Amino acid sequence: MKTAKTLSWIIALAGLWEIVAPFIFGMTATTAFLWDAIIVGLALLVFGVWAALADDENTVKYLNWINGVLGLWLIIAPFVLSYSNAAAAMWNDIVIGLVALVLGVWAALSVGSHGQQPMGHGGQA
Repeated sequence: MKTAKTLSWIIALAGLWEIVAPFIFGMTATTAFLWDAIIVGLALLVFGVWAALADDENTVKYLNWINGVLGLWLIIAPFVLSYSNAAAAMWNDIVIGLVALVLGVWAALSVGSHGQQPMGHGGQA
């Protein structure tokens, strides 16, 4: 579960970046980007930290699936919320979305997989 926890911390950092990105890019006037970044970034931050600190494997797994779905949302959000004409906002969300999607799915799939081998590959002669 160490891999999942490490990936969860990275997702939390990506969420923190997502929260501050509108202010760094000076895009606070782009209301859809601003509020989407704050809400989704906060969710990634909270769920990432929660998953990183949780001891229950199912909790870690489910929180990271949620992070993956939030990442998918960030990828499509610029087009759904009509701010794809703001290049910095669009590319920020696509990149952070890909990070959250890939790392969230990776973390969710890595939980409980340590030391397990596919059936038929147990190393028996």
